[in-house]
Formats: sequence, structure tokens, C-alpha cells
Amino acid sequence: MKWTSIIPAVILLCGLSACSLLQRHYSSGYYGQESSVAPDPAADFYNLRKAHDQQEALEEMGIDPTRPLGENEQHSLNLRLQLKRMEDEIPTKREKQQYYRYKAFLPGDLARITFLRIPSVEGRERWIQKLGISDDDSNGYSEDMAQIIENNDIVVGMSQKAVTESWGDPDMVEVAGSPVYRNERWKYSKYVSSEDGYRKEMRIIYFEGGRVVGWETL
Repeated sequence: MKWTSIIPAVILLCGLSACSLLQRHYSSGYYGQESSVAPDPAADFYNLRKAHDQQEALEEMGIDPTRPLGENEQHSLNLRLQLKRMEDEIPTKREKQQYYRYKAFLPGDLARITFLRIPSVEGRERWIQKLGISDDDSNGYSEDMAQIIENNDIVVGMSQKAVTESWGDPDMVEVAGSPVYRNERWKYSKYVSSEDGYRKEMRIIYFEGGRVVGWETL
């Protein structure tokens, strides 16, 4: 009878049984620990970027980002985030110039999304014409705009050309981001009379897409 061939198998079975009975002692430092999934830096970055974009959009819309959103607010937020993604994906300089030329005239995020979904520059121009929107001052100003310029005043929606005709060239121009977006801040210095005599006053005009969106006096 040959026992030598059986002994290694017996030893192997015993070893496997011992391993199956092996348990971690609570004092070993490994007791109760399970394997964990390695962190994913790409996923962490995506989540942080998503949270940042959402907070930025809410602040732009004048909504407190720390409170729960209503149904209509959530819908508006979704539209704003979708629009931001589409703006980031505009492929050519020509298309960017076209979009930001008309952006201030498009009535809300849904109209801007509709504009960007039109597949060609020519198709977008036709759609703009159907809305009666024009960015061309070459044919002269409307009667109301001409009166505003004559009074040396400014209004929301005014073009940069009209502002220079009303107030003259700015003392300083600051550009936010790429010049193609025409998001700028113009500064004017002017001396005005006061109870203490003349004092220097700073006036700042804010443009988005080449159109006035607001101003302040310092």
C-alpha cells in the first residue's frame, strides 16, 4: 500500500480547513474592516464642478442656493444649466460672435436654447429676423433711441455704439473673458457740482453681448 500519495492531499485539506476557520481577532487592528473602493479623482472633480455650476446659476438667477427649490425654480435652473452647457459647446468663433451679438435680445433661456439648437448660422439669422430682432444700427436709430442719445442718457439694451454717441468714448474699458463675448465694463470720470464745489464722479456701465445690462455711480 502506498501512503506517500495520500499524505500531501491530507495536508492540503487540513490547511484549507484551518484557513476557513481563521477569524480576525478584535485586537488585531483588522477586526470588522471590509475592503473599500479606491477613490475616483475624476468623479470627485465632476461632482465639485457640477455643484459649483449649480450654485453659480442660482446666484445669476437671484435664487438663494441654500434653500430648497420649488418646482418652477428647479425647471428654470435646469434650463439655465442646459444653456450654459450649450454655450460652452459653441464650436466656431463665427457662431460665438453671432450668438453673443443677439443674446441680450433673446427673451429668456428657452429662446436662447432654441436659437442654439438651429443647426446653421444662416438658419439662426432667419429665425432672428422672424422675431423682429436687429443688432444693426447702420440704418439709424429709432425715434426714442435718438431722443435718449440727444439727452445724453443711457438705457438697458443700448448698443456700445449708441453709448459712445451719448456719453463719448470711455476713459477705461475692462473685458471679461474672451473679447468675442463682448462682456465689458466701461468707466467714465466726470466732475459734477456739489455743496462742497465740484467733485469727481465715477460712472460704470456694464455690457453683456455688447448691450447695456446695468450701470452704477461711485
